[in-house]
Amino acid sequence: MPVTTILAAYDRATHADEVTTLHAEGTLAGEGLTGTFRIVRDGKNEREDDVLGPRSETSLKVGDRFYVRNANGNVRELRGYLRRRARTEELIDSGEFVRHPELTRFAGWGQAGGTNAWRLEVNAVGGEPETMWIDPATGLPLRLEYLDGDGPSFVDYSDWRDVNGRKIAFRNVISDGDHRFDTVQQIAAVQLDQPVDAANFAPLTPRTLSGEGVHVVPLIERDGHVGVTVRIADKDWFFLLDTGAQSILVDGAVLKAAGVAGQGEMEVRGAARSGGLSAAVLPRLEIDGAAMNDVVVSSLDIARSLGGGLRIDGILGYPFFASAVVEMDFAHHLLRFGPPGSFAPQGTHVDLDVDRELAEATLRINNRLDAPFIVDTGNSGEMLIYRPFLEAHPGVVPFSAASSWNYGIGGANATYRTSLDTLKLGEYELYRRSVDVVLAKEGAFADRVDAGNVGLGVLRNFVATFDLANAAMYVARGEQFDDGSSRTARR
Repeated sequence: MPVTTILAAYDRATHADEVTTLHAEGTLAGEGLTGTFRIVRDGKNEREDDVLGPRSETSLKVGDRFYVRNANGNVRELRGYLRRRARTEELIDSGEFVRHPELTRFAGWGQAGGTNAWRLEVNAVGGEPETMWIDPATGLPLRLEYLDGDGPSFVDYSDWRDVNGRKIAFRNVISDGDHRFDTVQQIAAVQLDQPVDAANFAPLTPRTLSGEGVHVVPLIERDGHVGVTVRIADKDWFFLLDTGAQSILVDGAVLKAAGVAGQGEMEVRGAARSGGLSAAVLPRLEIDGAAMNDVVVSSLDIARSLGGGLRIDGILGYPFFASAVVEMDFAHHLLRFGPPGSFAPQGTHVDLDVDRELAEATLRINNRLDAPFIVDTGNSGEMLIYRPFLEAHPGVVPFSAASSWNYGIGGANATYRTSLDTLKLGEYELYRRSVDVVLAKEGAFADRVDAGNVGLGVLRNFVATFDLANAAMYVARGEQFDDGSSRTARR
């Protein structure tokens, strides 16, 4: 189909590019939780506030800059993958793409809700592609499709109504294909072309670690992982330190001790996709007296989920690392941390992409290929490479018949063990890194955004400092540094 035909049909049906301001609010429901949303848009500025059970999120666009505040008050400016997606979403939401056929292409036909639909791929300059499914009979979009981790996610539109001569979808269903975990957004009221208070677009204020000064505590080794003692409800617990986790995860026993009940039945994307996750608010979480108050956590039966392979009470992920500057000295088994700016990190600066609430860095492999990797202190090995990346870059590591297993939340994935010739991290060149190629087709270890992850086996060469509030990490040569140049490559 000619792109101009599709754009003209969409424009006639919606008149979306004529909307100057929008204010919409309504309800959210999904994963056993209920809540509300509010969206305000005025030209290049937009704000959305979502509350679903104990979780909340605010996204803010001011001009060409995008910000997100999560449930624990951590504010990040989008600079990487989610910024690119947001640029395309802005182009679509504003209707501006109808004036830019050069940013679209016909991607074939597809079935959506029993309708044979046009599929129109839209990609903003500096964006990520997203695909609109449009009904040829009405010109109205039926679905929006975008890449979300290990596969596509969708927004299905329905309940179209006239508002000031424009068509607005009053019901949107957000899904990753597993309908047990769908979220339904239902508009209750909407206003178009009315004045918007500029105060809606005021800067987002972050929360940081409560307490003053710098803390130094033991970095505890357990079963090849590292963690720290955390105090909750006047009791000490062992929590894994995991820059590859997007939340703070606690075992059900921790909630019970705190007298807090979990809410909802949410999806887990770990070694596999599964359910059983709930959300809760802990009044206080302390490490050496430094506190995080009113902490929104996720909870599940960790021992059961890990198959009993690792004895932990919880996982400190992104919300902790985004609330503090955190130094991990593996050789001396010390953890140093304090509020952002409380001490100057040592070593070489490495830019991070924290858009997805992960520590993601672009690293050079085999002296020729730059690829995004999760810097993952929760992985006890040296490196993982994910199947989608290897399929896109065949030969980046040699095949090996040495099979193994990679364990994570939700189970285990089959892998084979091989080696990577070189890895450049900051100013450091490392040789013959041991790699597990994960063969999973779904779950966190089948991610299509990152190439894989870099674990403790690499990071132990350094003193590693994470300053996620400023989207950075620092690596300094540690006492146990070994660049691997004397190793024999696995073939």
